[in-house]
Amino acid sequence: MKIMAIDDERPALNFLKETLTNINPDDIIVTFQRSSEYMKYPNKQDFEVAFIDINLGSISGIQVALDLKKYSPQCNIIFVTSYSEFAYAAIKTRPRGYVMKPYTEDDIRNELNNLRYNSNPVQRRHEKLYIHTFGNFEVYDSSDKPIRFSRTRSKELFAYIIDQCGYPITTRDIAANVLYIEEFDRSSSKKISQYMTDLLKDLKAAGYNDIICRQNRQIYINKDAVDCDLYNMLSGDAGAINAYHGEYMIEYPWAEFSHSAERLKSI
Repeated sequence: MKIMAIDDERPALNFLKETLTNINPDDIIVTFQRSSEYMKYPNKQDFEVAFIDINLGSISGIQVALDLKKYSPQCNIIFVTSYSEFAYAAIKTRPRGYVMKPYTEDDIRNELNNLRYNSNPVQRRHEKLYIHTFGNFEVYDSSDKPIRFSRTRSKELFAYIIDQCGYPITTRDIAANVLYIEEFDRSSSKKISQYMTDLLKDLKAAGYNDIICRQNRQIYINKDAVDCDLYNMLSGDAGAINAYHGEYMIEYPWAEFSHSAERLKSI
């Protein structure tokens, strides 16, 4: 990738360049200490990622970001700053990320692992189970491989549990809101219990035993055990906000009208 880095403080700029080089030595890193140097650069359209300090002097980093988007609309803009008060203005430029100084190499690596546009991605490594809800519902293990579910219904039940954001549900809730069963009976309860058993087996086989909690006939997700784009967006993560394009679990009719879907639309 070709990455741009701009910071008016030379030590900070050198540290950022060193960090980026450590993460991927094959990337091309172009640095600027002044916005005037950036303005004179002829090949702005080639940048795929830009790490931009916000406080650059006469021309702000936000103005640099807006100018860069004219030449490279799909450039991943990541603001790096010491000033949290600029966050609101920065978010309006629809950046990929917002990193506060002082940062670590892992902070920068995390941004590169979650680019909105990525022609040459750094391979992602999730310590937690990764849940993708924007667009189609997909689940990935720590090696970025899709989790296989033995039943399509079991996968759908998992989607519904994720959608509830940690709120406890029962088999009656699943029957009414997912399977659209009007009269809940013993047969319905047994069927859902089997789906749930298969779901737990699938997760256990993938090496994830602590994802779903059950207590007093209630079921809920252990939010601390997963990395989920829905949860990230609801917590204000800029990368997740940029990744959302109005589509949420599109294969499930019930998801269109869920409380989580309504919360996404309001952001």
